[in-house]
Formats: sequence, C-alpha cells, structure tokens
Amino acid sequence: MKRLLFAISCLFIVSFTVSAQQGNQRSPEENAKRMTERMTTDLNLTPQQVAPVDSINLVFAKAQAALREKANGDFSSMRDDMQKLNALRFQAFEKVLTDEQMQAYKKLMEERQRNRGGGN
Repeated sequence: MKRLLFAISCLFIVSFTVSAQQGNQRSPEENAKRMTERMTTDLNLTPQQVAPVDSINLVFAKAQAALREKANGDFSSMRDDMQKLNALRFQAFEKVLTDEQMQAYKKLMEERQRNRGGGN
C-alpha cells in the first residue's frame, strides 16, 4: 500500500512539473500583450501611445518566436539575430515614446538583462 501511494505521488509530481513547464510557453500575442501592459504601467503610456506600442511589441514577439523556432533549442546561434532585433525594436520605440519614457525603458531592459544573468 505504501509503495502504491509513493508511486502515485511520484506520478502526480512528474505530471505537475511537465504541465507547469508547458504552461510557461505563451504565444507571441500573449507575450506582446503582457509587455504592453507592463510598459503601460511602468512608463506611464498615454492612451495614444498604447496602440502603437502594442503593434511594435506584437511584430517583435512574432519575430522572436520565429527566431526561437529556427534555432531549434540552440539559443547561442540566435544571439546576434536577437540583438539586431532588439536594436530595431528600440528604434521603433524611439518614434513613439518620449525621451523620459525611453530612459525608463532603457533602465527596464538593463534590469531584465541583469535579472536573467545576461550582462555583456
């Protein structure tokens, strides 16, 4: 009886872990929406800025998803392409955000890099 309970517990833990990992994979649309919501709050976007920022985030979320798929798990191979993509996104945001918002955006991106352990 103890072995049966142990086996069931192990199966439950494994299935929970697998489903949690699969749940972390969001669509590009979900990623773009989440980023736009965060930027709206953190950068105090005006109502006029939200739609263009959302469009930019969606375009780049789709491009990132395509790069990830192309890399097929080899993330070091897509590093340069991601850096180029991020530079293009930055340029697009410069056309929509104020100077103050751009400074705050730069700071947010630097913090994200540090939190990921990806400082260059």
